[in-house]
Amino acid sequence: MAASSTSTVLGLSLWAQTDCPEWADFLQDNQKLEQLAGGHISNSGLHLAAEEKQFLAQRGTVLTYTGTGSGAASVTLPFSPRKITVFAQGKPPMAPRADGGWDVFSQVWLQGEETSYGTGGISLAADTLAAQFSEGAFSGEAGLYHALNRSGVTYVVELEP
Repeated sequence: MAASSTSTVLGLSLWAQTDCPEWADFLQDNQKLEQLAGGHISNSGLHLAAEEKQFLAQRGTVLTYTGTGSGAASVTLPFSPRKITVFAQGKPPMAPRADGGWDVFSQVWLQGEETSYGTGGISLAADTLAAQFSEGAFSGEAGLYHALNRSGVTYVVELEP
């Protein structure tokens, strides 16, 4: 004898004390659970793969450093990023200089398939995970100056895997 009633959503057997369950009833309930729960668990549209979880766990890592005023500040990174964005807290992206040039307080570095791209103020040594943030003139650009290591200025570094 099957159960005298079933659950409203999954249709599983809700046996009363007076019911006499049969083996087929258990198998039918297990098949329903396997189909519904198993289908849900294996749905990659709803659940993340291990690689996706790892990507999200590293996403948006933020570091800070304080400029020393020397040629370049060196910061050790927790992983090899695909993108580095750096900016000075409390400073505009660019500020005019007394000599008519511009100090650039915000820059981006990107790792491409074969090479990296940036304006030269950020460099990364992949073997040591050390990023260099520089002071000095842009290569080939008159009037623009990297301002990524000003003495006493706090910089924010955002890393993307």
